[in-house]
Parts: sequence; structure tokens; C-alpha cells
Amino acid sequence: MVRIVSVSPDQPSDAPIPFAVVAGLCAAEGLTALAVLAPPPATFDPVPLAAMLAEGVGDMAYLHEHTALRLEPTGLLPSARAILAVALPYQSDSGSDGLRRARYAAGKDYHNLLRPKLGRIGRALEQRGGWNYRAACDSAPLNERTLAQLAGLGWLGRNGLLIAPDAGSYRVLGFLLTEAPLAPRHGGHGEDRCGRCTACETRCPTAAISGRRVISERCISYLTIEHRGVIPRALAERFAGWWFGCDLCQEVCPWNRFAPPAGDARLLGADRETELLAVRAETFDAHFAARAIRRIGYERFRRNLLVALWSLGRHDDYRPIIAEALPLVTAQAQELGTTA
Repeated sequence: MVRIVSVSPDQPSDAPIPFAVVAGLCAAEGLTALAVLAPPPATFDPVPLAAMLAEGVGDMAYLHEHTALRLEPTGLLPSARAILAVALPYQSDSGSDGLRRARYAAGKDYHNLLRPKLGRIGRALEQRGGWNYRAACDSAPLNERTLAQLAGLGWLGRNGLLIAPDAGSYRVLGFLLTEAPLAPRHGGHGEDRCGRCTACETRCPTAAISGRRVISERCISYLTIEHRGVIPRALAERFAGWWFGCDLCQEVCPWNRFAPPAGDARLLGADRETELLAVRAETFDAHFAARAIRRIGYERFRRNLLVALWSLGRHDDYRPIIAEALPLVTAQAQELGTTA
């Protein structure tokens, strides 16, 4: 949200705010990986975005919207004079060898944790000089990874994720566009250090990583989170138990041996298989309250469990899911060639 307040004549509006001040505000919110950059001109190369859209993004139709904003660094706040970029580590501990979900979804939805942190920083700056601001955390058409790379928070790896040599990739990104004259501060990283390593490309079971691009419609994360239809059998048989997201390309990344602990305890959590399998339509919302998993809804949740259990050969466990006769689940069962 952009807030507008009055500024008294004696309030300085152009004196650069030292980075130490910004770092102190961020530290109070538990944010230690940060950088400040002056808004770059609207020179983001449109070719990669156009190529991705041309290749197909499946059910992520929203990527076709507001493409101009994605190429305009300050499109969300044209008056912005600085961009604060932060990275918040999430749970990096390995999960179960059975049913598995992405680590970032272990605890509370990071959108609802990181965006308020940035909002409080924005308000603190606003109180100093009446500067408008806009906080974003994967919640607006912002070219986040490119901005984070320009800010020096890491480089874009072969798996399309931002990687830092001292923190790996188990991190979520957030940005604060502000009119405040923040002193620029580079994060110290950005040089590509993947080298000849192709571990992520080799490990991906669905061959979704190719030529430093992620093919959305082959990616397990896309298929379990964004895809609204039936998952093709040829891909489903390679899921190896993943029911929400996938971390395989991160698990094999050598840089993740340096991954720090979660930056907020609310990002931590665990899912017991017995509890997952016991979730029903009437308990779904309460069970996943305030978690990212809730956004896929009950029917896709059950579709994902069916595919994950089927990929593990656990027939007795997925038969009750098919027996519910949910339309999407029934269609998925037919695709897999199995019945209750």
C-alpha cells in the first residue's frame, strides 16, 4: 500500500540515508541479507520474458498480464528513488523419504510474514521524511530475481533460482520501493558461479531444466501447485512422493551446504503422513490455515496425494482418495490407469 503523509518544511528530503540506518531497521525484522540499489532504467531485456511466454506457462496465465510492469523496475511506484532488496532464509532441513513437500511451505505462508516486515520498514522511513513506499513479496508484477541479482544478493543458477555463495538458494525474496533517498549498497554477489556443474539439471526427474531454463509444464512444482488439470502419467510416475512443490534441484546444489537456518521461526514446520491422509474437505481449511498449501484447494490437494502415493506404489493408501469420487481425482485415476 502507498501511504501519503504531509512533510514539514524543515524535514530533509534529499539527504542520503546511511545504509547503517536501513540495516538497523531490517535487523529489527530479522532480515540480515539485504542490499539497496538505485532504480535501474527500464532496460530489462524483454527477450527472456517473451521467450518464456512463447514456450508456454500452462495455467500461469497471470504471467501474460502486466508484462510492461515486469519490465519497468519502478512501475509499481514510479516516484521511487531506491529499491531495498532482502532475502529471508526458510527451512533447509531435509524432509521425509515418503510423502514430501517443498521446504518453503513448511510453516506459515511467507507472503504473510515477509511483506509485513517490509511494510514496517517502509513506515519507519515514511515517518522520517513522508516518503511513499510499496512493499512486494512475490505478490506483484515485479521482475524479482533480476532485481535481486542486480542488487548483489546472488546469481541466477541453472535451475532459475537465486543462489548466494554464502547462503545457497533456500530463501524467499522481498522488495521495498521507496521515495526515501537510501544510500546504495551492493550485496557483494552476482557473478555466476555455477561453472560446469549440472547437478540440478541431471537430478530433475522430469527433465524440466534445460539450457538454464525451467520448462514450467514439466516441473513438479508447477504441476502440484499451479496446474489445475490432470497430471500426465509419464510425469506422474517420476514424482517419487512429492505432493506439493519439489526441492530436488536445490537438494543437489553444492552451494546449499552453506544454507543458514530459517530467518523466522514461523517458517518452520512438519507434516505427519497420518495427519495428511486424514485431512478431509471439512477440515482442509483449518488444517492448512495461514499456510501456502491452502491456496491449491482440497480437490487438487487430494489429486496430488493420489499421484504422490501412486508414484511410491502405495496402493492401499491412495484407494480411499479415489473412493471420494472427486471429479479431478477420478480423472487423474483414469490417467494413471488405477481404480479404488
